[in-house]
Amino acid sequence: MKILILLLLTVITAGVAQDSALQLLGDFPKGWEKNWMERKFTTKPNRYEVVQEDTNSVLMAESVKSASGLWRMLDIHPGKSGKITWRWKVAGSLSDKNSEKTKMFDDYAARLFVVFEPHFLSWKTRALCYVWAGKEPVGSVFRSPYAESVGMIVLQSGNENQGKWMNEERDPIADYREIFQEEPEMISAVAIMVDTDNTSQKATAWFDDLALAVAPAEKDSTQTKGSSKI
Repeated sequence: MKILILLLLTVITAGVAQDSALQLLGDFPKGWEKNWMERKFTTKPNRYEVVQEDTNSVLMAESVKSASGLWRMLDIHPGKSGKITWRWKVAGSLSDKNSEKTKMFDDYAARLFVVFEPHFLSWKTRALCYVWAGKEPVGSVFRSPYAESVGMIVLQSGNENQGKWMNEERDPIADYREIFQEEPEMISAVAIMVDTDNTSQKATAWFDDLALAVAPAEKDSTQTKGSSKI
């Protein structure tokens, strides 16, 4: 995913400030996709489609020797804490025979990115990447084999929970602080993706109920809080 990492390092915000509480995916009202952009990292993109599960709408991502991600641009100056929540499931993890710590096998059945400090062509840009791994165990934390500026955090691994909706909750501010040993200045994007272009495999994942909330930055503490639902 070398192209993915290079794009991460040059991501630009939409320049529109967001409220401190956002539901980013969930109900999928008409026009929801206008707030998201697809970034294609190979000549063959993934397939993204809103599908029904009983009476609920969820986002399906299918990757066949392909890679692309859906990105939601943000402009949030966080305080000391935050919370990102979502649920996801996979049809199955990728092979457990290959270490994702190597460039050759840097593919995942599901990923969720939180991107920070997007200055065009600036080395300050960093990202957290929460993953559903094939081999690396749950709790593993390491840098992307393509870029030290991307911290990988394994939340699910293998096939023990395949086909099951798994609820996740993280504090991206605390995770950023632990990995990069400093305070983040801005959250600039959230992205979801599946990628199988390096390993030439197939993967299908589903995403739902993605929400982000952050404590207001001290300099914004006098501003009126709000919420938005997309």
